[in-house]
Amino acid sequence: MDLRARLFVPAVIILALCAACACAEPPGFARDFTYKQRDGAVDIIKGKTVVASYVYKDTPRPYIYPLLSPAGVQVTRNYPMKTVEGEPTDHPHHRSMWIGFGDINGTDFWAEGEKSGKIVQTSIDFKPVTVGPYWAIHTTNDWLTHDGKKMCTDERYTAFYSCAYGTLIVTIVKIIASEDPIKFNDTKEGFAAIRLAPSLALKGGTGHILNSEGDKDADAWGKRAKWVDYTGQIDGKTVGVTMFDAHTNYGYPTYWHARDYGLLAANPFGAKAFTGDATKESPLSVKLGDSVVFRYVTLIHDGALDATTLDALAEDVAGSPKKPYDP
Repeated sequence: MDLRARLFVPAVIILALCAACACAEPPGFARDFTYKQRDGAVDIIKGKTVVASYVYKDTPRPYIYPLLSPAGVQVTRNYPMKTVEGEPTDHPHHRSMWIGFGDINGTDFWAEGEKSGKIVQTSIDFKPVTVGPYWAIHTTNDWLTHDGKKMCTDERYTAFYSCAYGTLIVTIVKIIASEDPIKFNDTKEGFAAIRLAPSLALKGGTGHILNSEGDKDADAWGKRAKWVDYTGQIDGKTVGVTMFDAHTNYGYPTYWHARDYGLLAANPFGAKAFTGDATKESPLSVKLGDSVVFRYVTLIHDGALDATTLDALAEDVAGSPKKPYDP
């Protein structure tokens, strides 16, 4: 199905949303993406170009691939979805952009293998966000152990926006202890992640890492920060990816699993793993029937952005309270 904001949203829905919110459209944000559903995926289209696809069928967990910058540069690694000559083939579970975690109640939802868990989508539709004719991909998912037992569920929203600095991807995931109490144990393997194109990597590429606290390159690994930016060149074009942690998230500001080979992941549960200090262990327990919500914003940008700009943008897109362009 096509959901182009100005053409496909019933007028009554738009009027109802605007009346309920009684506030203006967020300044600087454009409604120029179309969502088109096909078998096993949703294509995100700008103009006539598929700039991203949300893939959920025949995969150990949902992921976004491809992922293009506004100028059309592919910013994530192709492998394992596609084999490209010269690309590294390490960590086959690094599927472009995804959510996963290495230890919930002893089950690994990060790696892929016979003993690993799977995140299986159970429903998909499209929901309006709080202001005006914007839409989000809305899904529910079962988190299954290696033998198929349901451990917990999630409800998530994924929305794409244009802004003056590039493309924003808002990801909101609510994990529900629907079957049993759950515990996110302390590990570095997780959580909201993106595997960048080899040319953007610090190791073997042109990339550089910068976080909100001023840590650079290898020094950014395992540090807490409001945001982390990874910028470099692909085919002579400067491009970057910035991930922002939300003020309302558990463990804010999060620890970052930011590797020199191109992995960028926000992980609030790995304090012991990142610091080596057992007194800082940061597991999270969720009681049966309770839930925990995580919100991350990813910016895909052409050209380099300085720390001052990213600090301001962090407050705008990931600050508290909830922003009007959230689902």
